[in-house]
Amino acid sequence: MVNKISYDSKQRDSPLQQLTSDAVIEVNIEIPFAFRAIPVQAIESTGSQVLDQILRIMLPRFMAQLLKDYQAWASGDTSRQPLGTGQI
Repeated sequence: MVNKISYDSKQRDSPLQQLTSDAVIEVNIEIPFAFRAIPVQAIESTGSQVLDQILRIMLPRFMAQLLKDYQAWASGDTSRQPLGTGQI
């Protein structure tokens, strides 16, 4: 999955600034023998529809939370602590 997030810096003087996200999901699957009778196009189409619906729900929520987090950070609010250590 690739998600590109961009900010329009041309609108600095405008009260309305825009954060844009462009998401691409790529999934590779190996079809089990029992399902090989189903045309690959039908499996791909169904999978694409499911992933598209998930993305339509998740991405706006992620962007809204990202905006809230940025606004809190930019205002100096340190009440929200990181959930992880930053280590893998």
